[in-house]
Amino acid sequence: MIPHLAASNKVLRTTLLDRIDGVILLGLVVLGIVSSMLVSWQVLVLLNVLLMTVLVWTGMTLSGFWTAMRPWIPVAGVVLLVHVFTTTAAAALGRPSWGGLAAGVLALARIAASLGWLALFARLKSMDDLVRAVRWWLRPLEKLGLPIGQLALVLAVALGTIPGVMNEGRRVDAVLRMRRAVPGESGVSRWRRLLDRMVVVVPLSESLLRRAEALSLSLRTRQPAQGPILVGPPWYQLVFLGLCLILLILLIWPGVRT
Repeated sequence: MIPHLAASNKVLRTTLLDRIDGVILLGLVVLGIVSSMLVSWQVLVLLNVLLMTVLVWTGMTLSGFWTAMRPWIPVAGVVLLVHVFTTTAAAALGRPSWGGLAAGVLALARIAASLGWLALFARLKSMDDLVRAVRWWLRPLEKLGLPIGQLALVLAVALGTIPGVMNEGRRVDAVLRMRRAVPGESGVSRWRRLLDRMVVVVPLSESLLRRAEALSLSLRTRQPAQGPILVGPPWYQLVFLGLCLILLILLIWPGVRT
């Protein structure tokens, strides 16, 4: 679902954000996700508006937003239901309440902000930039003998595999629905749909195993993004990231004290 955020609208507009180094942008994404989880709802609303404005600035359209968020609709429904029936500060456990609905909307706003930060990185930088950024931030651990390059490569491969898995699942689901279609039948029961979703797991697992074997063979002879990191981010961008960290601390500090 995450790659949908980048692929939902492939038309990219050249902006000043392209000059931000991948290392700094990854740091901003991490700080942004942390802030999305900790700031007050007033700041959260401003943050979501800012992220939408920046994404539109990069060339993302309203149809792109819809395509990006459509796979997350079931997750949003589950989040709302859980908060509506389990927010005990507003009502007894198991009873719906308006306070629970408000808590669910707030949780969805935090998730939307986090996805917005991920979408920003996915639209502006490539997988190679992600590998380099992860290696740069974790480079002190290389002195301890940890395979940081391998870790960054695994992260990039895992994120790059998600869209293929989703497409494979859709194809298997479509084939099963075509095979089980009954001529003259107007609709399908919910129980039948649930069984179809469960049946998809077996062929999808077999496909994933074949992909894993092929990927393992290909990576034995090809190790991208290896070697020393020769160039780091500009110093002024590091200063900017430090100022963003200070701003985040100032925003969440009152909540921490209380």
